[in-house]
Amino acid sequence: MKQKLALVLALLMLLPTFTACAESKENAEETAALTTTPTAEEVVEEVEEENPYYEGYVDPFVDVDFDGDTFMIYNSINDASTSLPSSSYLIKGPEEQTGDLAPDAAYQRNLDVMERLNIELAYEDVNYSYDQVASNIRQLLQSGDSTYDLIINDIYGLAPITPEGLFHNAYDGKNFNFDAPWWYDNFMSDISLNSNLRFMLAGDYFIDMLRCTHCLVMNKDMYTDMYGDPEDVYAMVLNREWTLDNYKMLIENCYLDLNGNGSHDKNDQYGHVAFQMWGPMIPWLISADPGFITRREDGYPEIAVNNERSILLTEKLNAILNNNATAIELGGEAETISFFTEGRSLFIGYMRLGSLETSDFRDAEMGIAVLPYPLLDELQSNYVSSTHDTAELGFIPVAVSYDRLDFISTVVEVLCRETYTQVLPEYYESSLKIKYTRDNTSAQMIDIIHDNHGNGFALAYSAGLSGIFLANTFNAAIGANSTDFASKYKSLEKPATRLLDKMIEKCEDMIADRGGR
Repeated sequence: MKQKLALVLALLMLLPTFTACAESKENAEETAALTTTPTAEEVVEEVEEENPYYEGYVDPFVDVDFDGDTFMIYNSINDASTSLPSSSYLIKGPEEQTGDLAPDAAYQRNLDVMERLNIELAYEDVNYSYDQVASNIRQLLQSGDSTYDLIINDIYGLAPITPEGLFHNAYDGKNFNFDAPWWYDNFMSDISLNSNLRFMLAGDYFIDMLRCTHCLVMNKDMYTDMYGDPEDVYAMVLNREWTLDNYKMLIENCYLDLNGNGSHDKNDQYGHVAFQMWGPMIPWLISADPGFITRREDGYPEIAVNNERSILLTEKLNAILNNNATAIELGGEAETISFFTEGRSLFIGYMRLGSLETSDFRDAEMGIAVLPYPLLDELQSNYVSSTHDTAELGFIPVAVSYDRLDFISTVVEVLCRETYTQVLPEYYESSLKIKYTRDNTSAQMIDIIHDNHGNGFALAYSAGLSGIFLANTFNAAIGANSTDFASKYKSLEKPATRLLDKMIEKCEDMIADRGGR
């Protein structure tokens, strides 16, 4: 953007020179035409038309024509939870325009991509719950069915089966440009079993990753009543003072026994609520970034979660979640959301950015603040955002001919590119940051959440490694109101290491079978 503005200013500075170049009376008409001064807006528009994607980008697909070929997508329409309806409405898009900006942008994107590349986009909708994804898609792919060019489904189910040789290595798709801003390049490296291989595609077309990204939602009215200006919380975030200790301090003063029965129940007021212990714990753990793995020189991971920061995280998070000001399991997810939107808790956990689309939050009468999850402490280098393990990414079935990867990589690249330029400005800027939030600084918080995804490996592979990163270490201890992380880890270290070794061995066998690919 700075380069663009500099170019605009340079062009405007040259305008007087153009004016002085011709003063001959006999060339008066021509001179008048030459000296017509364009406005700054016209110059900006011309510059933007030359670079519609980003400064210096050259469209490599201008002359591509696939002669009406059909690109077939195996498309998940599964709702992740009560608070997060399916992302298919922005992936498959509506069948006709709806009058709503974001889905209409998805509709137009699809038309544009089909016209530019001369293809047809076709979809087969599937509806698997998270625990059915791996078995059903494995069965499909082991049958050798080559119908589908792209599969879109859960990280949780499909990441652990990537070493089985069921998917193409996306690095073999020569038309992918993973350095472009419409790809989550670091996240894709982090989520891979081997960082030199890439079987899972995370880009703007796979918008479920963005919609599944966790955030904390705060009742600004309650904060005002208890503490004063809610801008103080935003300031903590921006000053990197938004830590687990400060979060605990805020919630502890919020509990009120509203019905006066001397018992903590659903008729009282709390500082923090969540519908269960385990699922809502995931973003706390991922965002605190204790250090889950290190990478060997060959790109494979080593388990590194048994460290001092994991022990510290267990202690600090136990003090938050097993606190008199925290209510866990007041009811189901829908009931817990209603409890919050009725104004009886300062914070609610487990919400995703996509949750802000729902009527529960859009119709809430109190002011709402959207916040990243806190830092473990001031020593943590940056905020880390967690997408959920049921976020739906892209996978290229290996049953599809290797020769078709040029076609597939082109179509997916252009779908991501056009989502970045057409859909996200409507969903992210016009809808998510304006329609679903109530103040400018909340929009800035969403930027922080959006820009800092991390720790994808722990998210994707913990279940396949005896739960060593999340469920059977941190969750097992904190769920029992304990801070004993070390003994939970010790009981899992050997079996998890053996499972990881088997995954790596299977991946090496797959590479050998593919001749190094």
